[in-house]
Amino acid sequence: MEAFTLHRPNQTRFPRIKTTAAGLYTDLQMDLADVSKYKARNDGITFLLVVIDIYSRRLFVRTLKSKGGKDVCLALASVFEEMDTAPITIYSDDGKEFYNSQVQKLLEDKHVKLVSPKSELKCAVVERANRTLKTRLAKYMTHKYGHRYVDVLEKVVKGINNTVNRGIGKKPVDVQHGDFFVPYMPQGSAKIKFSKGDHVRIASKRGHFDKGYEQGWTTEVYVISQIHPGKPVKYNIVDTNGEPVVGTFYTRELTKCTYDANGQYRIEKVLDERIVRGKRQVLVRWEGYGSEFDSWIDGDGIISL
Repeated sequence: MEAFTLHRPNQTRFPRIKTTAAGLYTDLQMDLADVSKYKARNDGITFLLVVIDIYSRRLFVRTLKSKGGKDVCLALASVFEEMDTAPITIYSDDGKEFYNSQVQKLLEDKHVKLVSPKSELKCAVVERANRTLKTRLAKYMTHKYGHRYVDVLEKVVKGINNTVNRGIGKKPVDVQHGDFFVPYMPQGSAKIKFSKGDHVRIASKRGHFDKGYEQGWTTEVYVISQIHPGKPVKYNIVDTNGEPVVGTFYTRELTKCTYDANGQYRIEKVLDERIVRGKRQVLVRWEGYGSEFDSWIDGDGIISL
């Protein structure tokens, strides 16, 4: 039943593909840390460009007065200059601060590939680094009974890079190319739960204080289009119009459901109406579906509850 699958419990902690890099400075993650509430005391600094090398966990931070393409491009170029090389791949979110003509030209000139994960976790390594950086800055400001941190930002970053990182067991500044072996992909495959053509729902993003009994899955139904065996198993899906959904999904992010194109579905609102050959038709927006699924139906087919 639809109500059963919508309220089926979902899990947020499960095995995922590990974030690894081929070598030193080959793969980076970057993000912007918002520090706008302290800008009045820090020379107008509104954002911090945080870049981390996945292999060594070494952190690079640049101050920004805006997140415009020009400012981000100059800051990123200075990071490449400090590394004395350009990476092969950079991972970031899909914000306009990274997807603009200036940054794209810089990356093209350096032959760098920009990738934006569609997972809920996105760039987990740099987001964890953001938390560490902000925590240290907050401790400093509390100790000084003020909100000016820009004068010690470089020292704070240096301190982080000279502290043993629990993820790799070494200080980022001490890591050399070849210190870590690139792990082999595990052989075989975990159990494949879904088959191609199965109808599924996607797990909804939950907040820290959401109730377990609330709806935990999307109202919209999708179809399994491709299966990627492995440990863990991943899937590609399409919507019921056949349009691909960007990204791949783990088994725990999907739940099987039944789907009948001619079944009864809830209407979010009536958008328009018309008369065709003497019969009233209405344009409706289906609950849980986007505007691309708006459709004309017979007005007599609507059931009021």
